[in-house]
Amino acid sequence: MFVCPECGAAQASDGHCAADRTPLASAGDDLLLGQMIGPYRVARLLGIGGMGRVYKAVQPQIGSRVAIKVLSRECSDRRELVERFFAEAKAVNVIRHEGIVNVLDLATLPDGRPFIIMEYLDGAPLASILEDARRRGQFLPLGGVARLAAEVLDALGAAHAKSIVHRDLKPDNIFVTPAGRPKVLDFGIAKLRPELGGSSTHTGSLLGTPHYMSPEQAAGRPVDHRADLYAMGVILFECATLRKLFEAPALFDLLRMHVEMPPPSPRALRPDIPVDLEHVILTALAKQPDQRFASAHAMSMALQHATAQLPQDAWTAVTPVGRSASQSAWQPTPPASWASKQGTITAASGQMPTATQLKRKGMGPWIAIAGIVLVGGGIGIGVLASGGGGPGAGSSSGPGSAVIAADPPKPAAEPAPSKEPAAAPKPDDDDDDSDEGAIDADMLDGYIGALSAQDKAQLPPQLRAALAKYGSFAKMPKAERAKLAGAMMAIVQHQMGGDINDALAGGGGGDQPEPPKKPGDWFTRHDVHMPGFDAKHVDVDAAIAFAVAEARKNVADAALTRIDVENVFADGHADFTLPGFASDHGSIDVRFISPSWAAKRDPKIPANVRQERRCDFRVVIEPGESEIYETPGDCEDKPVAVPRCTMKQLWARALAKHKGIAGMVASIGYWVRGSRGVWDFTIYNADHTSLVSEDFPDDC
Repeated sequence: MFVCPECGAAQASDGHCAADRTPLASAGDDLLLGQMIGPYRVARLLGIGGMGRVYKAVQPQIGSRVAIKVLSRECSDRRELVERFFAEAKAVNVIRHEGIVNVLDLATLPDGRPFIIMEYLDGAPLASILEDARRRGQFLPLGGVARLAAEVLDALGAAHAKSIVHRDLKPDNIFVTPAGRPKVLDFGIAKLRPELGGSSTHTGSLLGTPHYMSPEQAAGRPVDHRADLYAMGVILFECATLRKLFEAPALFDLLRMHVEMPPPSPRALRPDIPVDLEHVILTALAKQPDQRFASAHAMSMALQHATAQLPQDAWTAVTPVGRSASQSAWQPTPPASWASKQGTITAASGQMPTATQLKRKGMGPWIAIAGIVLVGGGIGIGVLASGGGGPGAGSSSGPGSAVIAADPPKPAAEPAPSKEPAAAPKPDDDDDDSDEGAIDADMLDGYIGALSAQDKAQLPPQLRAALAKYGSFAKMPKAERAKLAGAMMAIVQHQMGGDINDALAGGGGGDQPEPPKKPGDWFTRHDVHMPGFDAKHVDVDAAIAFAVAEARKNVADAALTRIDVENVFADGHADFTLPGFASDHGSIDVRFISPSWAAKRDPKIPANVRQERRCDFRVVIEPGESEIYETPGDCEDKPVAVPRCTMKQLWARALAKHKGIAGMVASIGYWVRGSRGVWDFTIYNADHTSLVSEDFPDDC
């Protein structure tokens, strides 16, 4: 069957839609395409997330469009996941704010899968806008970023006034319309009041996305509305600098950075950021919740004061890639209602601290993450990295504008900041998240799956017997799970406890030797040492050859997928001691895929459903520690032949086309396009705008 992606009309043969002449698309094995869900006809798949799929659907008579999110069959059998799925609809309709995507209906398909119907958004996620800005090497306008953030804060304030905390705020969940208006998506893991069906999670669980997770979330402690304000601080940092707040190859390291490491100075990465704006960002990023802003409204007002004097060219609206701002977008000037710089802006604890004070406050001992492991005798550990549950780029909407009034009205009473010390919270007896003794079984099954065969063989006999009998920890009866709680604790301590104990002791017993690797085992992350490595004078061609050899030494069928190297001079050497595009030094990042490991899919998961598994890894060579480590993904990266062109040959081509670039450094990338390798040769100006951008085939 073939379906029109615009109106959803189905035809038996390929061709064009009889109604609007749009080229038809094959429905494949997706049985919903072309079918009716209530009054709407399903036209095309917009995206696949961790819990289900999102479709575009059309009302045939009047042509109105909606997005329909359908829970997967696997998740539909889990009561707590169905509750979490419907929690989004409940939260959105309790808040009722124009800056939050509207949910129109919810019901169940004949096959038992729940679905919700949402407004169709036209535009793109903020994440794709950031990605394009990085690719082009062009900063976003600070005024446009501030206005976008102020409208998101207005929506968050409305949610917080209803005692609803989002808990997974990130650029993927902020949709930007062509007019530059934000829409907040995906309240699927929002913390709800009990009367809204809250409490599908419990204290000690990690819910959210690690790059945007507050320290208290990372440590498994109870959260309130200030966790969302921390996430807004991370998003503001990324929008202003085009760099993520923290980067780490391992999840545990990333969580630890949120809990322990002071944030870098935004002005060090982008000097035109006003000092007051840096203070707003760093206040939102305070490690302790009571040192952040007291409310979304307070943060919005501080943001307005900090940016009121930006020049006119800073106020261009932030809009989706390739879309000009529509007539309803902001004018490229600060709005008349934007707060005056006069007055005093305070954080929750009083006068807003300076950047130096904030860094000192963030240096406290890293002790709270030990709260991850124990939950009333059970275990609550795990990460829900939401995989695009909302519509993807190209998806719907109304205008969604939330204009700041001349005298912004005081929002409804928001939750008062906790006066208890965050490092030692009292038992959460009356919190709607509490679920004493509960065990996050699915998350722990993930940890069991990550163990090597050798480690699995060392599991306690009763645990191995139960896993063999029931197939997974999640499928065990509740009483059986309770009996095995102690054994599960041993697994968690095996994977994370040693690092936690080192941190609690003030640092480190150093890396322990890995057990011998058996033939066929996946490698463990470790340092690599390039012979004769000199960070100031790196032979890039030799570094590529070394990385390929190192990859194949660890994974026999390693296939190259991508190369990225910075600070390359015309003679073929690179200087990694110079600042890179997104860090304080250069590096070479060589990526690989293992076709044999990519083929190891879980047979229980349908072949057309995205499945994250081991297969992708990289060799990164940089000053200090160089490493080889895995980057679990969907195994869709395409292999590319080991390149034939040298750095000198690429530079010779660039010099033949561009005068005056000798003596500069280039950022060079290599990947497959179509069926052949292609080089991306870019020279950036000091302000990260592109001076030279050329593509060269690898045909030397």
